[in-house]
Amino acid sequence: MRDLVELVNLINRTKLKSNELMKAVIEPGSKMERLFDGLLDKTVQEDDDVKILFKGEEDINVTSLKNKLKERLLDAIFLLDFKDANYSTRQKAFFECYKKWSAAITLLIRNAKIIGIDQLERLLRHTKHFEFTELTLDILRTLRLQYSTVDGDMDKYEAIKKQYAEYEQIWQMESKAELYYSELMAQYTNSKSTKTEVMDQAQRYYDELKDFMEVCPSFKLHLFGRMVHLLIYNSVNDYVNTARLCEDAIAFFDQKSYDSGLPLQVFYYNLIVCYLQLGEFDKGQQVISRCEYYFEEGSFNWFKLQELFFLLAMRTGHYEEGYHLYEKVTNYPRFKDKQPQIVEMWNIFQAYIFYLIKVGKVREDVLSERSKKFKMSKFINDISLFTKDKRGMNISILIVQILYAVAERDYDKSVDRIETIDKYCSRYLKEKDTLRSNCFIKMLLQVPIANFHREATSRKADRYLKMLKSEEAGSASQAHEIEIVPYEALWDMAIESLQLKIYKKRS
Repeated sequence: MRDLVELVNLINRTKLKSNELMKAVIEPGSKMERLFDGLLDKTVQEDDDVKILFKGEEDINVTSLKNKLKERLLDAIFLLDFKDANYSTRQKAFFECYKKWSAAITLLIRNAKIIGIDQLERLLRHTKHFEFTELTLDILRTLRLQYSTVDGDMDKYEAIKKQYAEYEQIWQMESKAELYYSELMAQYTNSKSTKTEVMDQAQRYYDELKDFMEVCPSFKLHLFGRMVHLLIYNSVNDYVNTARLCEDAIAFFDQKSYDSGLPLQVFYYNLIVCYLQLGEFDKGQQVISRCEYYFEEGSFNWFKLQELFFLLAMRTGHYEEGYHLYEKVTNYPRFKDKQPQIVEMWNIFQAYIFYLIKVGKVREDVLSERSKKFKMSKFINDISLFTKDKRGMNISILIVQILYAVAERDYDKSVDRIETIDKYCSRYLKEKDTLRSNCFIKMLLQVPIANFHREATSRKADRYLKMLKSEEAGSASQAHEIEIVPYEALWDMAIESLQLKIYKKRS
């Protein structure tokens, strides 16, 4: 059902070129239209909902009806109007070029060769301009065959053959860059922990690509090649050099004769991360405002940008702005159906928001009714993906549980959780890339040792606090998502949560 929901939302969001065309695709008043409307207004989400929708009517073959609707909507894809949609000029050109390619090939198959070849020759200029290498090769291959076996035009044939050899080399390098990037990123998909071992691998890959990149300005080659280059420094969270490479990449794609779209999303996003970690908050805010245009609302990358908005608010102490952003994102239509990485990250953010509410950093009078309810047990049960990320986001999950228990003054539960995290710390947090997290956890371990007494805890944790401050967040090598609220700020809140008298354990 999810694939059909996605298709219905695409058709509705993008719109056909006219209402009359929609009537031709789906007959008004038909069962397909009623199912389409049910999927659109969310009254239909499962197969059982379809049966309820047609209750009292003759037996409905749910599978057959869904398949028929899917086929009709897939047939309508080429009728969608992308010209007014929020896409870059290159994305719009991509859709139009492939549509014209399909039309030209259909003409050739039906022996309308004069108009078919004319369409391909015209299309070739556009695919070269927008650097669609694969499609350019397909057109050149078709024209090469036509000029050699049908027209016998050797001048055109030789010119096309030369172009084909040139673009084939570009395609091979683009494919290599894309493969190398995929190989590197496969190690990151479900983990936020630092990958120092990626650095050498990325360097080897980039050494193979860089000479060709210097002489070839190919869009795809530079997109993936520059991302591989970025990973040399990004893999060890070297934000200074990553920021420099992002700025270079943005300048490169900005000088293209068309709106580049995706690369600008990618490099602006990484640049914001760098500014976030380096403490360049004003620059980060300016870049976010400038680049939001490139992120289609509701897309995966749009949600990732919202994560940066949230982290920027947390790092600068704008906690209420962070809360309002949390409300905006988690109330987005079908938010729970988004990718697990997105949903779970915002579940973690939710726990920190409610901790901030608990310690009085977010005023209760700004809260919605939905936001006044939070259960730590439900939060723990809702996280399954990132609990496996032992040196990544699971650190944030464990920390917020302890902080919340301390804030609630549920000291027995705090002791249990702190004992658990002590073992965890010795097992997983030995490396430099988690030094700040290790220091902060060691500080939390002093809380039960000092019997939850405010001044005693401060004294015992002081040496770890000094170590923490010596490793500033901007120069630390741990992943930027882990430290949602600066540990120094969280420590102040935790200390304020403690009592002025010693807590005596129950016997």
